[in-house]
Amino acid sequence: MVNGQSHNQESVDLIKVKKQGRSIALQVINYVGVLETPCGTRIEILPKILEKEDNQTATKVLLKMLSTVYKLNMHRFENSSLQTLNRPLFEILIGYFLKDVSDVIKKGIRSQYTRVQDRKPYLKGQLQTSKQINQRPGCLNSFHIAYDEFSPDRAENRLMRSALNQVMKWSKNSDNLRLGSELQFALDDIPCSKNYALDFRQWSKERSLVHYRTVRSWCELILSYQSPVSLSGGYNGISMLFPMEILFERYVAIRLSKSLQPSLKLKTQASSCSLVTHTPRLGKSQEWFRLKPDIIVSDKASHEPFYVADTKWKRINEKQATANQKYGISQSDMYQMFAYGQSYLGGSGVVYLIYPAYEYFNESLPPFRFDDNLAVKVIPYDLVDDECELLVVECPGKISSPELSC
Repeated sequence: MVNGQSHNQESVDLIKVKKQGRSIALQVINYVGVLETPCGTRIEILPKILEKEDNQTATKVLLKMLSTVYKLNMHRFENSSLQTLNRPLFEILIGYFLKDVSDVIKKGIRSQYTRVQDRKPYLKGQLQTSKQINQRPGCLNSFHIAYDEFSPDRAENRLMRSALNQVMKWSKNSDNLRLGSELQFALDDIPCSKNYALDFRQWSKERSLVHYRTVRSWCELILSYQSPVSLSGGYNGISMLFPMEILFERYVAIRLSKSLQPSLKLKTQASSCSLVTHTPRLGKSQEWFRLKPDIIVSDKASHEPFYVADTKWKRINEKQATANQKYGISQSDMYQMFAYGQSYLGGSGVVYLIYPAYEYFNESLPPFRFDDNLAVKVIPYDLVDDECELLVVECPGKISSPELSC
């Protein structure tokens, strides 16, 4: 577990050992979720939202972010009882999945006609003449037939059944186990998926399956290596881990996108600009070192960028206002924002650095100016109340001295 690494394209350390006095502690590096040790102990990792420890607030925020980013139907958590929120995070997630499966069953399991080829002692459907002629003399009392059968054995239901079976192996909560058993009984005639990737590709988008949409998101989350990050090693326990840097980035982008005027558009991870162009001795001119800001908001008609923003899952401290401490802002981040401003805004405008809000950073810092035309604004995003300066910006644009304005 100490050397746990992700199976993503680039292996990264998930856990590091820290010494606190005479004790040894394990610190998970920028990941949230659930880990299970070989002995069966489950470790719950929540985001640190407030300075004071508040597990219920952290759980609500995490559920809200997961629901938004992974398109899960978990907005009901806002009215959830304290008893529900006091459950382990993993059991809360399983509970929401089971509720969505239950809703699908109540609205009706969809079936489809599938072609069946079989050998029966009676005629049904179409007689397969070639097979019938070529069968052995001792088998003349049976018929090779092909017919269409209206069956719930289809890709969507197979994946739902597979995901249900998986969470039943994980859950230890009596309420979840009871509801899960009832749902398994209702889906008893449906086999599990033998090829997840193929069945996901065959998932139909027809209107009769509109009530399956949320369940698909759950199935992707549960069946895709059991989580966005799976741990290496011989033990195949639960590793439902989410990289907080990416979760924060995507959540902020979605929230900003929903708040934009109709004339604006938001793009994530744009890569139209590069830091340099280079012509090798025996080659053509090439663009190297692509610049990929997290967020670019631009005009739909003219495609002119209004502002560029980058998110950082890191705490900065507004009280550390010295040239040495620099609020805890990384120098490399400032270099990065300067490059974004020069390349995407033509050296004139505002680039934003967005950090999570907490007690020691709840107001925007005074602007950092590169020159009279380009500046960086460092702003907080309040994950509890979903408040951010950019959520109310109507016409971000150029800089006017001495303050930044629309």
